[in-house]
Amino acid sequence: MFNVLIVDDDPMVADLNRLFISRVADFHCCGVAATIGDAKAMLSHLAQVDLLLLDVYMQQENGLDLLPALRADGRNIDVIMMTSAADTLTLQTALHYGVVDYL
Repeated sequence: MFNVLIVDDDPMVADLNRLFISRVADFHCCGVAATIGDAKAMLSHLAQVDLLLLDVYMQQENGLDLLPALRADGRNIDVIMMTSAADTLTLQTALHYGVVDYL
């Protein structure tokens, strides 16, 4: 079973992703966070998160700001970035922190 944490400030997008994950065999949504702070709190309390679906452009935050803390904790969590970004800097930053893919 793969545990997926969704980080997205848009409730409709987060719910669509949660619904999609619930329909994929061996995947389970272990939580939805609307802010970076919520995501950090959830990550500190959840025993196992295997995949993070991370929105980049949130209203007050940039999802990429979560990546340094995530990597500093030493947890081996795959990250898929959800973004419309096409700029090189965003993609380079994501790759630097080990993002495995982006949608």
